[in-house]
Amino acid sequence: MTKVQLSLTDQEANILGSYGSQFGYNLAKTIRFFISKASEEILKKTMPVYQMSQKTEEKGLKALDEYRKGKAIKVEDVEEFFDLL
Repeated sequence: MTKVQLSLTDQEANILGSYGSQFGYNLAKTIRFFISKASEEILKKTMPVYQMSQKTEEKGLKALDEYRKGKAIKVEDVEEFFDLL
């Protein structure tokens, strides 16, 4: 975890503090909330998104359906499992 020391004007602290108090947040928690939301937006813009092929989507949906029906098996040793395929 990285700690950051931040200086705010009285006006900035009051604005953020009053906004956060609506949700029961103190000033520090409100600032963490805003930084978290800003980080999400940055990731959305910088993280590439690839379109899944129709075939892969169908396989994924089938696997999800089988999992929900209890057909999935627990694999203890992944290396051994793939060696046996």
